[in-house]
Amino acid sequence: MQEGYGKLLEQIGKMDEATAAAPFDMAADPKKCGVRWEYDRCLRDLLTHLYEWQVLMRIFVQNIRDGHPKDYLPDQYRKNYHEMDKMLVEKHQGTPLNEAKELLSQTHDEMLTLADSFTEEELFTKGFFKCTYTTTMAAYFVSVTSSPYSQATKLLKTHQKNCNKKVHP
Repeated sequence: MQEGYGKLLEQIGKMDEATAAAPFDMAADPKKCGVRWEYDRCLRDLLTHLYEWQVLMRIFVQNIRDGHPKDYLPDQYRKNYHEMDKMLVEKHQGTPLNEAKELLSQTHDEMLTLADSFTEEELFTKGFFKCTYTTTMAAYFVSVTSSPYSQATKLLKTHQKNCNKKVHP
């Protein structure tokens, strides 16, 4: 988790203000964007999207600890989580970029703390918690941290290259 987050922050740090504020343009290679990021139109959207998925993880864990385990995804989005992605991004259209960075920083720290609060058995035993079905709690943490951090870093590298091409054709 920490390594992926560090690489994401490093990539963001390489972006000048104009690139950080510029809308994503993946028209030349839409496969680079991927379905998960379809609704992210800029860096702020990407960061708030990551943040909101981590908030869902926090709620998921809290429900387990409160003795009321529920599925990770809210009922209304279980069959179409891309609609949820769209809603999550739209929710933050008024969030400034600096606030988006801070929100993700906070939930990233929460994910580290939450992951550390589980035993090895709880993290790595498939189906230890009934609501994780045939997977592990660790896989849930990877799905909201390491994996999307890596995907987001790749997306931002592409974005930066695209912006550089516009400035230096």
